[in-house]
Amino acid sequence: MITPGVEQELIHPVVVAFGGSAGSVRPLMEVVRDIPEDLPASVLVTIHVGEQTRLPQILSRSGPLRAAFAEDRETLEPGRIYVAPRGWHLLARNGLALLSPGPLVNRHRPAVDVMFASAAEWVAGRAVGVVLSGALDDGAVGAALIDLAGGQVLVQDPMEAEFVGMPTAALAATARARAVPVRQLSRRIRDCVQAARSLGGNRDADRVRMKAEMDMTDSDDPAFLREGETRLTRLTCPECGGGMAQVDLPQISYFRCHVGHQFSPQTLAEAQAEASEKKLWSAVAALEEQTSVLRYLQRGTSPQAVLPQVKSDQPSSPQSRYVDEVASRAEALRSQVKAWSIHPPQLDAPQD
Repeated sequence: MITPGVEQELIHPVVVAFGGSAGSVRPLMEVVRDIPEDLPASVLVTIHVGEQTRLPQILSRSGPLRAAFAEDRETLEPGRIYVAPRGWHLLARNGLALLSPGPLVNRHRPAVDVMFASAAEWVAGRAVGVVLSGALDDGAVGAALIDLAGGQVLVQDPMEAEFVGMPTAALAATARARAVPVRQLSRRIRDCVQAARSLGGNRDADRVRMKAEMDMTDSDDPAFLREGETRLTRLTCPECGGGMAQVDLPQISYFRCHVGHQFSPQTLAEAQAEASEKKLWSAVAALEEQTSVLRYLQRGTSPQAVLPQVKSDQPSSPQSRYVDEVASRAEALRSQVKAWSIHPPQLDAPQD
């Protein structure tokens, strides 16, 4: 016989999903310490800082809930912590934990956005998203989707976060997100879980248009848009070079290619900055290679030299000046790109 309380948990499950990056492990440990053993919700965790191979053990020692790396298609149970393993997106769907090797989202796998989106699609208003310290803006789109589905979003107070990017972006992307000090997060999570349990069969998830796991779509229209996509852009995907579409939510827009790579605005800017540096180094290589070939020809070692036919023993000849000009440009560009690489512009940095 199933008691009424347990029956409600089975029929109307509640999911608490934690997302974070740099600087998030310590606050996560503090929150887990104060979460009660009988929490009537499954807890999902996506942290993309290094390998974090010992995170389940750390969380298990930090509080009463048992933590482990999620296994594909295992049943989600209340009062347990499921950690996304390295190299796999963690999704919650139809009562199961699913692991996906799908395209990178915000340059990460696992990605917080994927986990948040899956929770919003599955349990809608019974999803509780918690955004902790981290750089850039992974989690912002997912938090917005939880908010649209009627769920609740809690954010570590940026004033105390080691890295403010993720908390700040989540607050800006959602209408009802609340900034909470770490010492108060566990109590607020318990309150959110109780409120979520009272919602019953809320199905606002139908409003969520981002699929947490996306496959390439076949189409005979080169300008096709997926459901929910707003417009095509001239931007190319930094991961695969495919064309990107823009998706507009009420308070944030994001970009994705037809393969499924997805970028929030700050992460796209960071990816484009790295792509720009690679292209600049390619330009340096091209100029230096051109200089090398020109000097090879200048020495007269090739019987089919294509340079202007000027005697090579004239130091001030047009041929010599041309070679020197290419070499000078290569040297100047290398110097500038090297300086860029040593001191790149930063979109996010820890607080002083």
